[in-house]
Amino acid sequence: MKIVRGFEICGYENNAAKSGMTVIFPPIPNVTSVYVAGGSPGTRDTEVIDVGRRKDHTTHAIAIVGRSMYGLRAVEGVIESLRKKDIGFKINNIVVPIVPSAVIFDFYYNNIMPDDSWGINCYKNKTNDVMIGSHWAGIGATVGKIAGIRYMMESGQGFYKENIGIIEIGVLTVVNSIGEVIDDKGNIIAGVKINGKIVPSIQLLKENALKRDSKLNTTIGIVMTNVKASVDEIKSIAKSAYIGISRRIRPVSLSLDGDTIFAITSNEIEYDIDIIKGLTEEIASKSVLSIWGDKN
Repeated sequence: MKIVRGFEICGYENNAAKSGMTVIFPPIPNVTSVYVAGGSPGTRDTEVIDVGRRKDHTTHAIAIVGRSMYGLRAVEGVIESLRKKDIGFKINNIVVPIVPSAVIFDFYYNNIMPDDSWGINCYKNKTNDVMIGSHWAGIGATVGKIAGIRYMMESGQGFYKENIGIIEIGVLTVVNSIGEVIDDKGNIIAGVKINGKIVPSIQLLKENALKRDSKLNTTIGIVMTNVKASVDEIKSIAKSAYIGISRRIRPVSLSLDGDTIFAITSNEIEYDIDIIKGLTEEIASKSVLSIWGDKN
């Protein structure tokens, strides 16, 4: 599926590590902010794009990467690639790219560590096409870890986009939740699988079956649009995306979740922000489901 007009995306996968990264490159200038819902976020440079910070909320890329906090090493490769292209804020004779980032914990199969080459190689693969499923930052993502990682199921990266006239809204998600994923009818489509059967997380919680061998669980989202918005408004759009995502994941945002949602706009077209927020909820919800469903 094509990304939102004016944006670019790149992805990198390390098959030996079963981990990777996804990076969004927005039009410049832009307005970016973030909504953090989880109790254990793993992030970089999110404070600078929050409400009440600097006047210019332009970012030069947004990164999602595996390998928990070690994944931020990979982001250095993106920053260096941007610097070499002279993309960033100009401060005297220095170029400073702003690349807010969030990580997922995917050390389930090995302890292979990332380095800046991940980001450098990722940058070389910039495109307008989004990979959906077990790819890029989502290659090592899993869901359904209430009863421990032994019973988890594979997850991945999702994307969904809608146009309303000349307004575009797209939401990218990487779902690495402790909880299960449910469809519009309340059916569990991925979650805790014991002896070949999916067991509802709520049932396991009532049985006090929560295991702590899965320490970090996170859903990361990135909203992309072209609507005109202030930083307060774009943050509220990020929150709306989180509400949409939370419809699909059960339970969500526990103390060891790092749920983080970014929102970026190229800030071009006037439109009712409440309409955008309402639509973003639905688009974010469909982005999660796209991992297991229709990829067209």
